[in-house]
Amino acid sequence: MHSSLNKIKLIVKDKIGLDSSTIGDSTIENIITQRMNQCEINDFNTYYSLVKENREELHELLEVAVIPETWFFRDIKPFEIIYQKIKKQISQNKSSIFKILSIPSSTGEEPYSLAMYLIDKNIEESRFTIDAVDVSARALQSAEQGLYGNNSFRGKHYHTYQNKFFSKKGDFYKINSNINKKIKFYPLNILHENPSLRHKFDYILCRNLLIYFDASTKLIAFNNLSNFMKNDGHLFIGHSEFGSVPTNTFKNTGFEQAFALIKHCHPDFKEKKPIKQLAPQSTVQIKSKKLPFKQKTAFKSLIHKKTEPDTQNQEIDISLLLEKAHELANSANYNEAESLCHQHIDKQGESPETLFLLGLIANSQNKTQVAESLFRKGLFLEPKHYELLTHLSLLLQENGDLKNAMLFKKRANKVLLTDKN
Repeated sequence: MHSSLNKIKLIVKDKIGLDSSTIGDSTIENIITQRMNQCEINDFNTYYSLVKENREELHELLEVAVIPETWFFRDIKPFEIIYQKIKKQISQNKSSIFKILSIPSSTGEEPYSLAMYLIDKNIEESRFTIDAVDVSARALQSAEQGLYGNNSFRGKHYHTYQNKFFSKKGDFYKINSNINKKIKFYPLNILHENPSLRHKFDYILCRNLLIYFDASTKLIAFNNLSNFMKNDGHLFIGHSEFGSVPTNTFKNTGFEQAFALIKHCHPDFKEKKPIKQLAPQSTVQIKSKKLPFKQKTAFKSLIHKKTEPDTQNQEIDISLLLEKAHELANSANYNEAESLCHQHIDKQGESPETLFLLGLIANSQNKTQVAESLFRKGLFLEPKHYELLTHLSLLLQENGDLKNAMLFKKRANKVLLTDKN
């Protein structure tokens, strides 16, 4: 690959955290080529020199690289939780003004949605503030303008709010001034520390940003988010980002489909009771058994050697964590099984087997979006993993995505035939 192209990718990653492997090399190369065409440059060496020397062109490149994909009321489950908690504290005569952060705010649909939701639920405007931040000056300018086309209204929950909080302006909808004034928009890079925001926010919405970062950049982001939060605050992330949460900093609250985290110093944080542990034994090689394609989701042990529980309260051997997790999952002890999977990830890193089991657990709890994300992530690590391919195909089929279900079925069959030969 062209060395100058790699250097340009590294600049983008350094400035906004976007790792080309998360969106595909071809996508980031198309972004760079788009700017090169605009500048009438046809080789990477020349464009790399321009990006290094011209801050205006670097700004334009980063603007194109930012991926604004949002709409009104995209996911209201976190809104419901925020509302219930604010309502409860108000009922207890707490006089706090609740501070909320939306990062990245993109073109404003998320922070405006939350403001409309809370006001519609009769939370007084004086009881909360919303800061909305992004690295894209262009997105922030659009958000402050508050003018939206039909593409921003494609969810399930916007109709009532559209009629109540917008006015029609030709082919567009203009957000009402009281909602517009409720949001404070300003630029912020999640990878940079900001002492003025330290321990400021009760609730932070940071959904589907971290998926574009590599592991080390995610840790920087999580650390800064922790610093932005109050000690009793809540952080809401995207379903596909749960696998990268640093467990030494955050704990999953367990809210259904909300993907909410609290810090260890949160008053509600409680350590889980230790599971009966297994005596350390010799290392067992983990191998996948092939499952018939038609089989429904089930927890099949992926470890050939069986071991018996020991009543001794000793640390679980790393090679036995997954087996114990499978046993717990088969007994419907999903939280404990999930905890062991994350212990395995902490010690060994993410693997197709742990992501597969986490996906099965999620699917058994009807968290189909989480399951799909985990299966896809596992396939990123091991594209020829038969069980991941088959279960993802079945999941997509059940969700009505027949085209992609068939593609993954064909891939699974190809793997099966290759192994037989």
